[in-house]
Parts: sequence; structure tokens; C-alpha cells
Amino acid sequence: MAVTSFGAVRGGLLASLRFRKATDTANDPDNSKNVMSRFRPPFHYTDGLGGVAAVDASVAQVLIDGDGNAFAVNPEGTFSGSAPQIAVNARGALLKTDASAADKGIAIDLGYGESASEIPNCRGAFIIGTDEDFYLRVRLDIGDVSDADQVAVGFVTGGRPVDGLLDTYGNYAVLNVDNGTVNIETRLNSGAASVTATGTSMIDFDSTGSVVDLEVRVSKGGAVNFLINGAEPSTDVTGFTFDNADTVNATFLFLTDLIGGDPTITLHEWESGYLSARGPDSILDLTD
Repeated sequence: MAVTSFGAVRGGLLASLRFRKATDTANDPDNSKNVMSRFRPPFHYTDGLGGVAAVDASVAQVLIDGDGNAFAVNPEGTFSGSAPQIAVNARGALLKTDASAADKGIAIDLGYGESASEIPNCRGAFIIGTDEDFYLRVRLDIGDVSDADQVAVGFVTGGRPVDGLLDTYGNYAVLNVDNGTVNIETRLNSGAASVTATGTSMIDFDSTGSVVDLEVRVSKGGAVNFLINGAEPSTDVTGFTFDNADTVNATFLFLTDLIGGDPTITLHEWESGYLSARGPDSILDLTD
């Protein structure tokens, strides 16, 4: 009973404080796809069955934040010591892996599936041509940008690949931070990957100036728009469109670069859901 009551109270608070009533009543009648996390403590981080979180990719872990949001956390690779670890810091959720080899990291989503599988009814899944306009926004900082060669925010199709590499997905539209350079990266139907520099760079975290909002918005018809700190980058790719009937999933992908010390990323905020359910800061320009 306590869990049910907490969920009901939290749902009411979110609706009143951040989200308006969702207009997509056919696909989300209970407003459950609108997710808002500030990664407030306390954290509950386990192997999904209540045990201690593992340090390899054998099973998805579960992170529940202080507001009751549940995220699937998928380690990529086998880590030394107690890594990967997710801990509370003053800004949000601290992600830390190790740099003993390249392409180790963490994938975070809302539970859309394990390798080569997909769960289309999770909170982060949207169907092109069926769901109304939707989005994912993640606010983050990077302790040392040279330690991270894939920090991607956006939408992908298909189950999570074993290696966690962005290029293993057949379809994606993301903003990706590659050693500090923020790129627009897209791929359709396992074709050629497109990488376009946005003209924006991130620096090592040392002040609020190095905290960045990365946001990807998708129209009902599949057209994608990219926003950095709430505005379109100087270079934008507005011609990319997902195929009709594709199920796309909100995700965050982080992989290391084999350069020195352990990379760290802090997630400050995660917001995803329908654009129509957002507050007055919504930007509805999806196609220019």
C-alpha cells in the first residue's frame, strides 16, 4: 500500500509542478510516459532482484532515484574493482567506470530491453506515426572530456547491443559528445552513419558553465530536431526522419576512451515524454 500511495502522490505532484495533462490520451491515457528526474537521493541501485549491483554486462541493473523513477542501467564490459558505480553527489547521479580498456561504459534507459530484444511498452518507447511529438532532454557534466569518446543522448531502435557502441544500432538520432566535441549523429536502416559537428564543445567540469543540456525531439511523423542548451546548434540536421511504424527508445550511452584516469559523468536531470505535456518552456520547432 505504501508504494501505491507514494506513486499516486508523486504522479500528482509531477502533473502540477512540471507537466500539463498529456494530450495523447490514446497512447498514454494515464500520463505515465512523462518522466522527470533530478536524480535526487536516496538512490536504490541493485541488480534488479534486490541484490548488490553487478560489475559486468551479465544483467541489467536498476537505479531508483529519490522521486521513484526507475532506470535500467546496463554495464558495458567487465570492470575492475567496484566499478561501474552510481553514486550521489551534490549535482545529481555520479557515473564512474574505469579506463583499463576502451569502450567500457554504461547505458541508461527506461527499461526497453536486453540484447537483441525490445519492450515496446516501456516508458521510453515511442512509435513513429502513432505517438504524438516526443523528446528526451538530459543535463550533464563530464569530469574529463578526454576520457569519454561516446556520451550520447537521443533515440535508437532495436534491443541494446552487447558492445554498447552507437554504430551497432541500425537506427539512431543522437547528440554525441566525442572527447568534448558535440556532434549530431544519425543512421537509418543500418545504412551509412552521419556525423555532423555542431560547433559546440564541452569542457571539463569546473563550474556551472560546463553543464550542458542535450535534447532530441521527434515529431509524430519521425522528423528529428536537436537542441543544445535549449537552442538549435549552429549546424543542424533537420532532414533526418525515422521510418513510419518504427519503435524508438530514449537512451543515454556512455563509453570510455583509453586515456589515463577513470572518466566520470554527472547526470543532473532526465526529462522525456510528450512535448504537449511539457510546461511553457517547450520549443515546438521540429522541422524549421
